[in-house]
Amino acid sequence: MRLVRVDDAVGQVLGYDTTYVGKDGAMVLLPRGHVITREDVERLKDSGVYFVWVEGDEESSDLMYEWEIAETVARAVAGENTYVRQARQGSAWIMAGANGVLRVDVNGLTELNLSGDVLLITRQGMSGVVKDELVGVVDVIPLSMRRGEVERLLRFRNLVSVVPFRRRRLGVVITGTEIYQGRKRDLYYPVIKARADKYGWEVVFNTIVPDDEDKIMNAVREAIRNGAEAVVITGGMSVDPTDKTPIAVRSLGPG
Repeated sequence: MRLVRVDDAVGQVLGYDTTYVGKDGAMVLLPRGHVITREDVERLKDSGVYFVWVEGDEESSDLMYEWEIAETVARAVAGENTYVRQARQGSAWIMAGANGVLRVDVNGLTELNLSGDVLLITRQGMSGVVKDELVGVVDVIPLSMRRGEVERLLRFRNLVSVVPFRRRRLGVVITGTEIYQGRKRDLYYPVIKARADKYGWEVVFNTIVPDDEDKIMNAVREAIRNGAEAVVITGGMSVDPTDKTPIAVRSLGPG
């Protein structure tokens, strides 16, 4: 690319996204690939932009520019069950390719970010994610880098991946004598059901039991007999002497 005065850029192809900061934050003023017009010159100047990079000599250049770098690095660090989407302003998005648990190589991420050239920003590792959800962003700091410098970054591989859920059949045991007797409305199940629907889990068993150790244990066993691969138990976890949930779970044992 070539750096030129905006007055000399009319008819040239803009080489990068130009931005301005308004009341709603940073916005794209003119996108990369836009052919600059005389009207654009005044808009650019109004935004404080008096020089722009325009396309030219890319094929013979040893340089890679921010949008190329971002996508190249993103494809390297994106692991299993993820895919890459281009984004504006020298960034690339890493998207979840399946419902599952996000796995992040924190050591590799830290080392990559310390390079000072690109940043990999992710959701917290071990978070639940759904297909097509944004899980990471690769952001490039300089406008351009030498191809050899970019290649050295490609040793960072598979830093972000998604492990598909292995257990999808859920049992729910709501504990609490006050809920069981109808004195208090249960607010747990709607939250659990919404989360299950989000991740594609099926609730195969749901019941409410009082704060009774045997009844809690029997409800968990019944959930498993009904095909539950995991059981969520709510309530009764404080230090109150009537709270029996921890005792019941320990009594069930590892089997």
